[in-house]
Amino acid sequence: MKSISLFNHKGGVSKTTTAFNLGWSLSNLDQKVLLLDLDPQCNLTGISTNLDFEKLYNDRRFLTLEPIVKKIISGGSSDDISRDGELLQINENLMLLAGSLEVAELDNQIGTALKVNQSLPILTNLIENLFKSVDIIAKKNKIDYVIYDLSPSIGGLNEIVLMNSDFFIVPTSPDYFCLQAIGSLSKKVLQWHKEIEANSNLSFIKNKPLFLGLVQQRFRIRNSEPTKAFGVWIDKIRKETNDVLVRKLLSIGCVVSLELFEKAKKFEENAPYDLVQIPEFNTLVAISQKCKKPVFELTAEDVENAKQFGNALETSCEKIEDLKEIFKKFGEEILELTR
Repeated sequence: MKSISLFNHKGGVSKTTTAFNLGWSLSNLDQKVLLLDLDPQCNLTGISTNLDFEKLYNDRRFLTLEPIVKKIISGGSSDDISRDGELLQINENLMLLAGSLEVAELDNQIGTALKVNQSLPILTNLIENLFKSVDIIAKKNKIDYVIYDLSPSIGGLNEIVLMNSDFFIVPTSPDYFCLQAIGSLSKKVLQWHKEIEANSNLSFIKNKPLFLGLVQQRFRIRNSEPTKAFGVWIDKIRKETNDVLVRKLLSIGCVVSLELFEKAKKFEENAPYDLVQIPEFNTLVAISQKCKKPVFELTAEDVENAKQFGNALETSCEKIEDLKEIFKKFGEEILELTR
């Protein structure tokens, strides 16, 4: 089993949508994938199922993070925590461990424990039970990939999950604030690595997540290229990533090699550590959310039912086909990078 965290402490970069789409892409490539919603906002859960949240959490058939987190906080064992209920099945190969507002309380407790030496035994119990529970659930369901959708924050939960992941991806949007976030992210990951390395009580955390690259998205295109205004920010973010983030991550061994990246990349035009460039979905995103499936899985009927007619229907269907190819290559790229 391999784990991938989707993380950017700046919000509004389509992190959750990327987690959903990547999970679905890998499932289409015959991989068993578990999506794990660790954002208290539970947006990944919301776009993955039509079930009403209250009914979902009250239905004991389903395993969700709500009882898991409560048991972790109360000191329950990992065997007991992960025993009851089944994961939500999104498609044949894709499953969801639904999120919960209770995750915010777990984040608070881990954050406090990380700062207070006397709390370390409690901290160790909390973290070990979280990871052991996920491991038990993944093995029970024969999972190949666990994809963590993290919240846009630098809290304790994000720290320990990111630093215990095998790999991580940074979704970005082309703007000034995302450029700033790349610089601060490089400092934060190094700080987390140093904190965990210095703490013998946390020696079970892997502490070597390999950066796979950026997902550059949410830009408009003209003549098959990002418009000039978006292209400027894409270039600046790419430069900041390679000049600052990658250089600092190399110092702690937390980035895939350039040789491997170049060998695995499926978009020949992409610069180093640009995994994929995904243009704005426009009106398709609303249809996708309504249908509870990625834009590249939408059909002409889905679009028609959403009242997209005439030239708009034809244009939308062409865009869906383009995105289908983009996400297929993206999934193949991740498979090769994580072998």
